[in-house]
Amino acid sequence: MDNYPQKLIDQYLKVSNKLKKFDRIVFKRFAPNVTEVLDEFARLATRFEEAGIYQYAAMCHLGVAKCELSSGNVVNECQAYLKAARAFMRANNTNAALQLRSSGGECTEGALRCYCQALERCPDDTVLKAAIIREMSPLQPHYDGCSSFASPAHRIFELELAAHASLEQKDFLSALQQLDDIVDNICERKQYELYTDLLRRVEILRLLLLIALNLPPARQSPSHIKLIEYYERLADLDDENTTNTGSPLATASSSTISANSHFICSGT
Repeated sequence: MDNYPQKLIDQYLKVSNKLKKFDRIVFKRFAPNVTEVLDEFARLATRFEEAGIYQYAAMCHLGVAKCELSSGNVVNECQAYLKAARAFMRANNTNAALQLRSSGGECTEGALRCYCQALERCPDDTVLKAAIIREMSPLQPHYDGCSSFASPAHRIFELELAAHASLEQKDFLSALQQLDDIVDNICERKQYELYTDLLRRVEILRLLLLIALNLPPARQSPSHIKLIEYYERLADLDDENTTNTGSPLATASSSTISANSHFICSGT
């Protein structure tokens, strides 16, 4: 067990040199066996993870990805990049938990780079691509990857997540645009009955965002104007009911809208 981590690192350096030699040699039959190099990287990645040395584990997974690229295994290459990204994130989280000093967020940068490489190698219009974008959203919340998804359900889910992320960052205009995209998507396909609960949530959020943003009429879409007019008519009816009957329901409804409007405006 003496000098245990250093022995692992030395093994990593030896395997890395084999990969470099493979890349340099033109005639691959004289180069190291790429399958053997891949297996060595995979074994080292496991040992580094068991030892809690996640940054080196990530670099081993990157070595696996390069070997898979040489072999033309796109799916396995994508998976290797994902494993590397997760290992970098574990390294970052471990450093944060131990309150260790890090050099300028190199682990998060490495993770983001690996996620992006995984996306490049991932086929379009797949659930895997949607999952990768969702997983990397804490690092890059505004990655524009929704438009190419084939599944409407995945697109709507990603848009809703993006809208909530925009709300947390107080980017109300982006949130409104993403919620508008959800409504447009559902209306174009005429699938209202499948998304009843979602449409109710989105409608209230859109209304509150319009109140918070107070957009001039020139910047409001026809759907925005229609939504505002609809609730203005409801408010007028509530006022009449309150005046004539003192309806507690109308009072409660007005109070709820007022409270929610304050929540959106303050971003709390």
